[in-house]
Amino acid sequence: MKFECRHLEFNWPQRNLTKSNEAKKMFSLDGYRAIDLSPRVKARIHRVDGTIEEGNTDPYGKPWVMKEGKFPGDNSLFTLYWSPPGDEVWRPERMTSHNGSHVQGGKGHISHWKGASPDMMGLWEMPLETFVGEAAVCNLAELAPKAIEDPAEYPRGEGWSMNSEPGEVRGREILPDHLGNVQKGDIVLMTSPFTGLERPWLSTRTVEWLINDREIKMLGLGVPGIEWQYDLKVPAPDNSPIRRMLLGANIPIAHPLVNIENITTDRVMYLGLPLNFKKFEASFIRAVAFEAPEGS
Repeated sequence: MKFECRHLEFNWPQRNLTKSNEAKKMFSLDGYRAIDLSPRVKARIHRVDGTIEEGNTDPYGKPWVMKEGKFPGDNSLFTLYWSPPGDEVWRPERMTSHNGSHVQGGKGHISHWKGASPDMMGLWEMPLETFVGEAAVCNLAELAPKAIEDPAEYPRGEGWSMNSEPGEVRGREILPDHLGNVQKGDIVLMTSPFTGLERPWLSTRTVEWLINDREIKMLGLGVPGIEWQYDLKVPAPDNSPIRRMLLGANIPIAHPLVNIENITTDRVMYLGLPLNFKKFEASFIRAVAFEAPEGS
């Protein structure tokens, strides 16, 4: 049978139906390989007995800090998503839905910026089909960095007054030619093995192509791999051009994702749904890619 998305159709194998289920149609994931694209993050927890259970960080180096509590009604325990005063790892109460693997939309996030698109939608206003469907896998491992001749060959670093110098090794611009497997209406999953200033970078002309020519519906970005958050502190309306363009076109951005490099095909079925909260400018997700059986 077919799992229908907004632009494309994905063919799923049918499972055997019992007699009582003969009138019902179902789809099956039998034979498909599920690849977890969300990093495993362990929270640092302040326990009720006064001890602290240490955790780790997400791929951006952000810790998750929680505080354990006790419900007096039945003596059950719960954890608050909160960094209490005095925590040595994270500032008090500085916890957001942008920690860990998440998807972000424009409304309520950057819709107040000077020059922002007046048509930005919130995640809660987008159809579910935005976050599930066929995805093009773009592993740019062959887009190796090179020494630049002109500082304009690499954008400024993440918002700081930093310019490259001729001869320095920098990541290369991602061009439409590097994204040949992207089809109209796709979700795009993009990564590379490069880090720091050697990461390939998304330019405004390539993002314009993704928006207008390919009409992609979501972009998922692996870490490490892709530079897209440059010019953050440039005066508006020129700041953060890639985020402005994508979210202004109501193309949500999912990041940081992991394991994209472990996908062995260039097309998968992607699922990464936001929580159904109104006015949530970003949402935690459990992003998963389903890889079809070989030869299917």
